[in-house]
Amino acid sequence: MKLITAIIALAAGIATTAGAAPRNADPDWPCQQVKVGELSVAAFWSGPPVDPSASGWQNNDAVAALVAAVTQRRLPMEAATQRIDAFAKAEARDQTLPLVFAGVFDVLNREREKVISGLDRFGQRQKTLAEELRQDGEALRAAQTANPPDDAKIGELTQRLLWDQQLFESRRQSLSAACDLPTIIEQRLYGLAQAIQAHIN
Repeated sequence: MKLITAIIALAAGIATTAGAAPRNADPDWPCQQVKVGELSVAAFWSGPPVDPSASGWQNNDAVAALVAAVTQRRLPMEAATQRIDAFAKAEARDQTLPLVFAGVFDVLNREREKVISGLDRFGQRQKTLAEELRQDGEALRAAQTANPPDDAKIGELTQRLLWDQQLFESRRQSLSAACDLPTIIEQRLYGLAQAIQAHIN
């Protein structure tokens, strides 16, 4: 009996927690970090005017190769900066470095948008699961108070609630690292932009 009561209380608590979005946030946003939907070029770049979506940076093989390398998060920032430095010494920097930034912004902004979309979907799934937990908790309470109690249904709902609760908590524990990803991408974008601009006259 105590286990059943605890499960019902837990289901109600999870549903309440999942529905509590940070103030002024998207209701489906699952992170404590403030959601910033779009990045602005001006927030990262003070060099010559750049339009990443129309720059055609992919058409320059050297630029495209550099962008592909330095936007990989597994490449340490120090190594990425060294590659940018070497590129700037070998190329006509005032013409090609704005293209490099355009490519870096384009690639990392798209990557970040995918992460944001994935987090939104994650938040929606968690809210759906929390609502299912709440409904199953109510059904369990009803089965418990039936006269006579529905032992088969109590057993089924108890197992379902325990499984869904474990799934919910497992997802929530993995959320912290995922919520940090947009900021990590923004930090890399900022660092690369600074490294590129250091070579522009």
